[in-house]
Amino acid sequence: MSFLNRLLRGLLIGGIAGIIIALFTNFFFSRVIDRLENQTYDMRYIWELDPTFNPSQKKVDDGDDNGIHIVNIDGRSLQKLGVYWNWDRSFHAQLIESLASHFPASIVFDILFFDPEDKNHATRLDKLLKRSIEIDPSIPLSDPVRKAIISTINYDKQLEAAAIKAGNVTFGVRMSNKSDYPSFALSQVAERMTIDWHNNLHPSSTFSLDPAQKNQVLNPSNKKPIIDGIFPEIAHAAKDIAYVNIVPDEDGSVRHIPVFFAFGDFNSMYLPLSIRTVASLFATPTEEIRLVPKQYLDIGRPFKIFKDKQNSLSFSYPNVTAPQVKAIIDAHADIAALKPGQSLAITTFCKAGRDESNVSFLELHCGRFPDPLVKLLLAGMLQKAPTCKAGDSLVLAPDVILAHPSDAEWILRAPYGDQEYYLNTLDIKTLSRLTYQEAQNYAIGPEKLIFHSFTVSNKNNKLISSIPVLREATLKQLASTSWDIIAEIPQGSRMDFGNPVRIPLDENNQNIITYFGPKGKPFPYYSYYDIMLDRAQGDLEGKIYIVGSTEPDLFDIKPVPHEKIYPAVEIHASLINSFITNTFITRLPDWQNFAVLLIISSLIGFIGFMVKPLYGAILTVVAIVAYFLIAMSVFGTNHLWIEIARPVLSIILAFTAIMAYRYVTEEKDRKFLQSTFKRYLSPELIDMMYKNKQVPALGGDEGIRTAYFTDIQGFSTFSEKLGSPTRLVELLNEYLSAMTDILLSHYGTLDKYEGDAIIAIFGAPVELPDHAKRACQTALDMQSKLGDLRKKWISEGDKWPQIVHDMRMRIGVNTGPIVTGNMGSAVRMNYTMMGDAVNLAARLESAAKQYGVFTMISNMTYDLVNDEYATRQLDKITVVGKSEPVTIYELVAPKKEITEEQQKLLSRYNDGVALYYAQKWDEAILVLSECEEMEPNRSFTAHHISPSRILIDRCNEYKLAGPGENWDGVFKLTSK
Repeated sequence: MSFLNRLLRGLLIGGIAGIIIALFTNFFFSRVIDRLENQTYDMRYIWELDPTFNPSQKKVDDGDDNGIHIVNIDGRSLQKLGVYWNWDRSFHAQLIESLASHFPASIVFDILFFDPEDKNHATRLDKLLKRSIEIDPSIPLSDPVRKAIISTINYDKQLEAAAIKAGNVTFGVRMSNKSDYPSFALSQVAERMTIDWHNNLHPSSTFSLDPAQKNQVLNPSNKKPIIDGIFPEIAHAAKDIAYVNIVPDEDGSVRHIPVFFAFGDFNSMYLPLSIRTVASLFATPTEEIRLVPKQYLDIGRPFKIFKDKQNSLSFSYPNVTAPQVKAIIDAHADIAALKPGQSLAITTFCKAGRDESNVSFLELHCGRFPDPLVKLLLAGMLQKAPTCKAGDSLVLAPDVILAHPSDAEWILRAPYGDQEYYLNTLDIKTLSRLTYQEAQNYAIGPEKLIFHSFTVSNKNNKLISSIPVLREATLKQLASTSWDIIAEIPQGSRMDFGNPVRIPLDENNQNIITYFGPKGKPFPYYSYYDIMLDRAQGDLEGKIYIVGSTEPDLFDIKPVPHEKIYPAVEIHASLINSFITNTFITRLPDWQNFAVLLIISSLIGFIGFMVKPLYGAILTVVAIVAYFLIAMSVFGTNHLWIEIARPVLSIILAFTAIMAYRYVTEEKDRKFLQSTFKRYLSPELIDMMYKNKQVPALGGDEGIRTAYFTDIQGFSTFSEKLGSPTRLVELLNEYLSAMTDILLSHYGTLDKYEGDAIIAIFGAPVELPDHAKRACQTALDMQSKLGDLRKKWISEGDKWPQIVHDMRMRIGVNTGPIVTGNMGSAVRMNYTMMGDAVNLAARLESAAKQYGVFTMISNMTYDLVNDEYATRQLDKITVVGKSEPVTIYELVAPKKEITEEQQKLLSRYNDGVALYYAQKWDEAILVLSECEEMEPNRSFTAHHISPSRILIDRCNEYKLAGPGENWDGVFKLTSK
């Protein structure tokens, strides 16, 4: 099969496997696959957010502040204020008042208020009213004193008043199904299923769908007939209301959030707490919230500047003022120059208000400046401060001095307020941005925040600021916009900044929740008790505060992908952070997932066709691991959720399909080769034949190969000594099995057995460049193995006669042109070898007994192995039927393994052979006689024949008669 053919087949089968996986898992067992995929999704979060797996999480700075804070009803608060279910709502009112004094951007309650305060409070109120009338019936019901008394008892009124005054409180509701209530309780919530109930709550917090969308997206899963968890008085006091429902997946883990719930069959869509909060912070009008079903929910751009018809500017984010925006614009160059890890403080906290005497003031962290001092500070004198050197002073008035004792320190001494104020350079810069008239304007009415403690940081090449919505693109656009352009905004218009926040949706119109850290990070926690008593420290202005609880006893704990015990309040915090930062988990569209399946399954199909099964299995495992790591990596870096379950199944199925195909269509060829050659080829050689497509055919081919013959010395007497054919067969089977295993292990090809003889080929049917060396090593290993067998047979006692204990084997090896192939008929073939080189190998095995050796090789073989194997020349001979002389050698051992005794014998023997061919008969006899004493095999040969003895006898003959005038050293064998 050609490479292109194999490539196309691999791609085709792999592609089919990918299609099968895609179709099968989408139409069958889809829920099982999806649950498996969810488990891999959870693993990604664990690897990313769990410090055990991700050491970088250990480095998360507890001081990092993304502007989302959690007010925690923790154990300390419960200890101080008692059991939560016994709390009255004055606690929440006090909490709101405390937070509102720090100019929060939003106060969000992940707490439900199902009904007005309990009947005990109402009973106490009734008794108090009756008692007051009894004391003085003339006091009217509208009396301020009576109203004050009522307000101290009616904690709902306190909560309502606090929320209205703060103006930025979002309360939660619960969207419920009828099945969430026992049947006997449905009558109690019947009122909460009506459109009047919805209209009496906070209808402006909802949005509507056009009729086409309504029919397209509404279904029983996102229609809730009951609005619970709030009542009208509280709802009216809120800036917004939104549902707090957290809907887990089938396995109980929270991975998604529905982006809207419809109220029954009405066209009123409620948003989740997180989206409603962020849309309000963006000041996106409800009518501009745009749903594109199954794609995204657009909640607008993060920052907006409005100009009303009175030509006044206002800003979308709470408590952001024109001086603050000007300060950001003025710092544009410095912001753009920030490098990773650097921060820039632009303004410090500054608020304006009036004291008990109705005198205006400015307040910074360093203290409160009364109006006379403000007038002096903002009269232009502070503009000179940057020119002051350390040690200089500015005289603002005869009794008001601004001293500059060091580079970063300023001391203001004045006969007003605190008398002495310690300022830093940032305080001076912040104050210098104001005019006295602006300060007066901001001091009208309630206290107002003029400047945030505003800092910009570059973290990992992304700009963030202490105002959560001002980051990266939004901040860059705002800072690079000229104030003149802002001033020219047409009346009744606005200017938007930043990229639109489009919350991605899945096919169920749900958003995949983006989690940002393990529990407690990166959202700072404050104790509810400390906030309520206004004990919190730090720059609290401009932050988002979510009121909730991490206490398991309050039943607001959920399992999430990376933690099984996770406070629901942090889920809302993660969602808010996701929307503000425009950071989302995204999944590939279905067609891209399908493309991934096709690509990887086709790749595996190609690999499975092109390599051996073992290598294919290894590469398949490597592919699975590599794909898994890639999927995990892109999730951590790009928040991209690439499917793992289906692709991994596709990889496995593609590889399995390829292996099955190969087994069915190709394994039959291997089996045919095995059935044809397994008797005389090693499995490795069969694999080589299969790989090279060497299918046996009638006929043969010629090549240089090595023929190999073995025979057992004196085997003809074995049958007589053993006395039983059965015992003879048992002995032969053991002997031949051991020898054949060695032959095949060296890639020899068994030609046939002839009784005790083994006839083999090296270098066919698979070409082996080192066939001669393999044959020689096989001979040495066989001789060694026979030695082991002799020891075994001796250890078996009387089982075998002495002839078996002394068994020896002769081996003849010759290399030359040999024809090999399947000889016979088309019906019955036998793989064998033919040629003169084969006959010579047989003659060498037979001739070995005449020289008293057990392994003999020809000069043709000797020329190919002499560099690695130690040999000794035995003779130059012509065999029966041949006239061409052959030099014959005894194969002794690998040169690197030769013993000292063997080396000594070979050295002296070679000296004797040299004297023999030099016709120095007496000298040769002396040397060879010395060698004869060292001959290792003479005790095991007939008549104690040895190579040394043979040459000694010839020397004695030639001494008497002489070898002849034309003697060339060749000896003619007269027998086979």
